[in-house]
Amino acid sequence: MIIYEDIINFHCPRWNELPDIELYMDQVVSIIEKNFSCFVGDKNKIVTSTMINNYVKQKVVKPPKNKKYDRDHLAYLIPVCVLKQIMGISEICRGITLLLESYDIPQTYDIFCEQLELGLKNAFSGLPESIFSCDDTPEIRLLKAVITSFASLQYSKYLLETISEKQKS
Repeated sequence: MIIYEDIINFHCPRWNELPDIELYMDQVVSIIEKNFSCFVGDKNKIVTSTMINNYVKQKVVKPPKNKKYDRDHLAYLIPVCVLKQIMGISEICRGITLLLESYDIPQTYDIFCEQLELGLKNAFSGLPESIFSCDDTPEIRLLKAVITSFASLQYSKYLLETISEKQKS
C-alpha cells in the first residue's frame, strides 16, 4: 500500500549520499528497494536482480566490473526503476542521454532527485495552482490525477522528440 506520509516526506538520496564503494548485485537491489519501494506498495518489487541483468543486456546501464556496481550504476538504475512505471525504457534512456549532454552524471542524478521530490510534493499537497478543487469527490480527484499523468507523459514525449530533432539539425 502506498502511504501518503511516505510520499510527502520522501527523500531521494543525492549523489553524495549514494555508497562510494563497489557493490554486489544484492546490495544494489537492497539499496533501491529500501529507498524506493514506497512507490510500488507491498506486493511488487521496484527492482530485482533479473531486471538489472536485463538492463545490462539491453545496454541501459554499463556492465559491472568484476560483478560489482558503483555510484554511476545506481545513478542510472534509480531513475529507470522509478520512471519505468510510466515510460518505456528507450524513452527513459533517451531522456537521460539528453540530460548528460548538458550535465555530468552527479548533476543529472541530483536534478532527477530534486524534481522527483518536488513533483511528489506538488501532486500530493494540493497546492493552489493544482487542478483539484476542494469540492471534488475522491473519484473526481482520481480521474483528474490519471488525466494529468497521461497529459504529463504526452508532454514528456513531445519534449523528447523536440529536443532530439533540434539536435539532429
